[in-house]
Amino acid sequence: MKQATHATQAPDGPEGGEPSLTARIRDRYGDLSPMERQLADVILACPGELSGYSATELAGRAGVSKMTVSRLVRRLGYAGFEAARLAARRGGDWGSPLFLLPPGGPVSASSAVSDGDPAPLDAHFQRSAEALAATARQTDPAMLARAARALADARRIWVCGARNSAFLAGYARWQFIQVRGEVHQLAAAGETMAETLADLGSGDLGPGNLDQGDLLFLVGIRRRPPAIVRLLRIAGERGIPTILIADSHSTLEAPPPPLTFRCETRSLAALDTHVAALAVIHALAAELIPLTGEAGRARIRAIEDLHDRLGEL
Repeated sequence: MKQATHATQAPDGPEGGEPSLTARIRDRYGDLSPMERQLADVILACPGELSGYSATELAGRAGVSKMTVSRLVRRLGYAGFEAARLAARRGGDWGSPLFLLPPGGPVSASSAVSDGDPAPLDAHFQRSAEALAATARQTDPAMLARAARALADARRIWVCGARNSAFLAGYARWQFIQVRGEVHQLAAAGETMAETLADLGSGDLGPGNLDQGDLLFLVGIRRRPPAIVRLLRIAGERGIPTILIADSHSTLEAPPPPLTFRCETRSLAALDTHVAALAVIHALAAELIPLTGEAGRARIRAIEDLHDRLGEL
């Protein structure tokens, strides 16, 4: 089957390439009995719900027997129903929107407002405020100051991120280049990471010390592609100073660097909120400005002068 080939080649599970619950169902769907397929359809419609059901409740929802539930989870390669429930929970923790969708389809905040009830929209803004507050509580000011000093002293800064993390890495670059030069994208369009990584020179992030080598600024919010994880490992092996912006609730697949900032990203919707990650990056940029001194001010003046001469703004 075409679906089975897709699931085998591109599993969407978080555990080092292990197929997710939905990938396993797609891979074996054609071999299921009619009752197992009926149950599988219920799970595929909203796989995240599985983590909150007992086997009896799931059987009742699908209109099948509890024995059908047991047969299906074993056919999918799980030791039992509890293992399948844990797999569904991991899908939500990993950030898959499919596992975070509410049952029956999402209800938009705008439709709620049109019915005269703005509470859902208020709840989304409140959740963003809570994410900011939670991130602020777990951010060490001393570590933030140390990271800003590393950004100021590095010979070159290389920013990198993938998927949603790519725009966060781009935002960081746009902030940092206002007051210092040599802030580059790793990797630029059409390039591979290796072609740039080969030239990165390590620095020393010992207590109170950073030689003027290269610095990697890596944004790795949950659902990190394998290439980002491998980059983090290689940077650690080569001793390349790294600042990592990560989420606060998924497991890192590589040892985190000393300068790791955990951000709350869980939201009320099926998609993560990134306001806290943006706030941490903005705080780093704000700390960086005074550290660049007169050179930073001169750069801002030069940029503004060129804006005027080029008529860009």
